[in-house]
Amino acid sequence: MHSSDSLPIQHNLDLKPYNSFGVSVIAKQFCSVTDADMLPAVFDHARSKNLPVLVLGGGSNMLLVDDFPGLVIHIRLGGVQCNKSSGLVKAGAGEGWHQLVLKCMNNRLHGLENLALIPGSAGAAPIQNIGAYGVELNQFVHSVGVYDNNRGVFNRLNGEECQFAYRDSLFKREDGAGLIITDIILQLHRDWQPNISYQTLKEQLGTDSPDHQQVFEAVCRIRTSKLPDPKKLGNAGSFFKNPVITLVKYQQLQQDLPQLPAFPATSENEVKIPAGHLLDELGWRGRKHGGAAVHNSHALVLVNAGNANGREIYELSCEMRRSVLDRFDIDLQTEVTILP
Repeated sequence: MHSSDSLPIQHNLDLKPYNSFGVSVIAKQFCSVTDADMLPAVFDHARSKNLPVLVLGGGSNMLLVDDFPGLVIHIRLGGVQCNKSSGLVKAGAGEGWHQLVLKCMNNRLHGLENLALIPGSAGAAPIQNIGAYGVELNQFVHSVGVYDNNRGVFNRLNGEECQFAYRDSLFKREDGAGLIITDIILQLHRDWQPNISYQTLKEQLGTDSPDHQQVFEAVCRIRTSKLPDPKKLGNAGSFFKNPVITLVKYQQLQQDLPQLPAFPATSENEVKIPAGHLLDELGWRGRKHGGAAVHNSHALVLVNAGNANGREIYELSCEMRRSVLDRFDIDLQTEVTILP
């Protein structure tokens, strides 16, 4: 076990390289965790110094608004093990998500192709229950390894215990506070079964029986055409969730927006509608606020267009939310976690 004295603590570190928006905020203390056994000592250190804690993975789904007055714990737990006979894949929480998708494909273990090119780490994937093009992560989660900081123990949760929902999980809720993901185990398919239920993907493929490489490449093409590369233009992908509304509300909206599409939701009386469509209707593409901007080709994507600070990006998102609420009486929820 590690002691607090042996921890690699850094002081007053700029988090610009550690968040995909590329905003510059200062962490009072910072510690990279490369071994899960470090976690008890890291949290002991934070308690002894009375420091608030922020756990950071790939930093691809959060907006840092202000300097952080506590300890940032950067999860860098690596390693991927693929069991070809069982289809089980275990990945450390610090593994890059897209790199994990590639490793699974190279081992002929399938299911994640539709989730290619999603930025972030393997450990962040279940927190958000990432999804794209007709596939959600929860379909493949066998179990998630966690360190329970409240009880000081390591544990493993099965898929049901993770309480997955649309872009949501136990780890985002109050009763999941204190659970730090250390690894994930996924149950993948040895036999290839394409999921091309998503219309945009089906159109891009032009065939009803694509192989796994064709699906992977089509997903990458669509994402690249719609979403800017965070390494070139700071962003966190889709900033808002697609709202779920009642059928009655949808029918009312259609009177103003006859082209508004709708997708099935979990309840028969509800549908999911694209937030981007609402924002497009209000002319948000390309609009700016200081160094922050809405991307020219996708109204759901906020970007750091020129040394934006977190406050500017946050204020822009608030203006967008207000305009949708005022016009359509829909309160958009953020997909990105905002840390004040």
